Amino acid sequence: MMTTNLMAEVRRPRTRASISYLLLWLVTGIKKYGPAFLLECIIFYLALLAYQAIGYFGRFGPVEAISLGLLLVPICMAAGEATFRLYRRVWVVAGLQDAIAIALAVAEAALILTLLNRLIPSDIRPYRFPVPLLAAPTAAAAIALFRLLPRLLSSAPRAGNRLLIVIFDDLGYGTAKAVIQRPNPDWAPIGIISADRRDLKKTVMGVPVVGHIDDLPHWIRVIHADGVAFVMSARHSADMRRLFSICLDAKLPVFTIPGPDDWLRDENGSHLRRLTADDLVGRTPWELEVELAAEQVTGKTVMVTGAAGSVGSELCRLLVRLQPGRLVIVDNNESGLFDIGEELRTSSPVDVHQALVSIVDRELLLRVFIEERPEVVFHAAAYKHVPMLETHAEQAVLTNIVGTRNTLRCAADVGVGRFVLVSTDKAVARHSVMGCTKRMCELMVVTQAGPMACWAVRFGNVVGSRGSVVPIFERQIQQGGPVTIPHPEVSRCLVTIREAAALIISTLRFGSPEHLYMLDMGEPIRIMDLAHDLIRARGLRPGVDIEIVSTGLRAGERLHEDLLSPEEGWRPTNHPAIREVVSPVRTTADDLEWTVERLAGLCTGERTDELVRVLKRSVTPGTQPSTEEQHKNLRPASPEFEQVRPEPEDR
Repeated sequence: MMTTNLMAEVRRPRTRASISYLLLWLVTGIKKYGPAFLLECIIFYLALLAYQAIGYFGRFGPVEAISLGLLLVPICMAAGEATFRLYRRVWVVAGLQDAIAIALAVAEAALILTLLNRLIPSDIRPYRFPVPLLAAPTAAAAIALFRLLPRLLSSAPRAGNRLLIVIFDDLGYGTAKAVIQRPNPDWAPIGIISADRRDLKKTVMGVPVVGHIDDLPHWIRVIHADGVAFVMSARHSADMRRLFSICLDAKLPVFTIPGPDDWLRDENGSHLRRLTADDLVGRTPWELEVELAAEQVTGKTVMVTGAAGSVGSELCRLLVRLQPGRLVIVDNNESGLFDIGEELRTSSPVDVHQALVSIVDRELLLRVFIEERPEVVFHAAAYKHVPMLETHAEQAVLTNIVGTRNTLRCAADVGVGRFVLVSTDKAVARHSVMGCTKRMCELMVVTQAGPMACWAVRFGNVVGSRGSVVPIFERQIQQGGPVTIPHPEVSRCLVTIREAAALIISTLRFGSPEHLYMLDMGEPIRIMDLAHDLIRARGLRPGVDIEIVSTGLRAGERLHEDLLSPEEGWRPTNHPAIREVVSPVRTTADDLEWTVERLAGLCTGERTDELVRVLKRSVTPGTQPSTEEQHKNLRPASPEFEQVRPEPEDR
């Protein structure tokens, strides 16, 4: 008996708690959904009354029947809305499926009401038999209008700036719909330009498809557009760049709309993005399918030096897509290395190891190689700013040349299978200190002997990389000018960061030892034209709103840069975007080793002029010293340079 009483006492608080929870749930639900539900019931009830009155030729039925109908409507509506869960929907982004759900919920409520109405005695029956079914379409339309009102209000124009949207395929309509539904606070879509003539005179959420892309200049004038937004499409990049020029000539601000996947990474919450230099490169970017190189990367240990740099970090982003077994990222930039490491771990399950070490420090670098045992190495670590390296030749030689030698030696010592050097078109002219150091790196790679397959990859200026002209232009435009350029006639071969990184990875498919490759970078672009386009892309006028000032060529800079030196040629590879550079090499690995040792020795003393002279002479064809000259120069005439090549076991 005591046990029974005890159990009853235990159950009683639980029952009370359940009842309290149920009451709380009901009160919360009524408070949250009650007003909207009450209004919907009134809409349905008024529709029923209207059809009932029509059936009685303007006369209502008995008062008791009217009161009974008022009781039945909430019960039937609750059943219908509960079945289709209308209260679990976000109506501000409602679509066709939500409208169908409203119709089905009202239809269910009408059917239940018809059955209940039939069961009620005829003398107090609230409605004639067909009235609920006849009133259902009207009630559904009215309730849908009420429910979809937030969505209609959210898509209403909220600004005076008129935006014209350009799309190139059917996938673009989904993006255009999202932009129309949730417009930018400063821009209201008023028309769509399509690449498909069959869509003309149709509408997307009330916004008309006014014309074809070939008629863009005409429609810009006719509808008085204040700006143009392009839904990005990789398959139509050539058409986009042609249309960009039309909009810029019309002095209109130009925007791009990324795909919905990119919206998740947009911290500002705006789908409209200003036209960037990547969009204005002026040529069709090659589609370099890095996935085809997965066999050489997947499951392997891959190392990237200079991983915190612009190209190095993009290399890492593309490599994790190929699922390496382990990715080792090396750099001496602590903050940059930390940032890229955290980014990669967040976006990919790949095992990422960070190594905070300078490639100039051979002992520490060798320790990293021994611990990680990479199978593929991408060597992107280098100093790259031409004017700065003209006044810091010692640092250029130590990092670019000695650092590359250290990396090559460490890679060979631990049995790396493939070694890819990231080079630059500055190595062609050998005019600047930076270019000479990179040419020396190329020579070291193409003369590397042994089982390790080594090759170099050369490309032009990287658009948007740190310290490049584009971020400087954008900052100067944002500050109101002036925009500074070295010379009105300066031209450069430009490549996007993603293209450069994809090119480097793609060479894994067919790269051969002791070879040099380059990207087909198209025609050079005048920096003045690029500055004009960036200014006009923001709706400003070059020379009026933003001044352009010529500051003169800096140390080491040239008006034009070549892709090949006079003694070089090229031949095609298995990929139409990648060329093999035929570059005569009139030196040996031993000669290069002697030269590197001499340059390293000159870096330790205050002999910058001699260092630069020896550096430029060492990469000029036909000027390398003979073996006799090497031994002569290594004699006590240079007492501070008493270095000899290390023995293999020291390496």
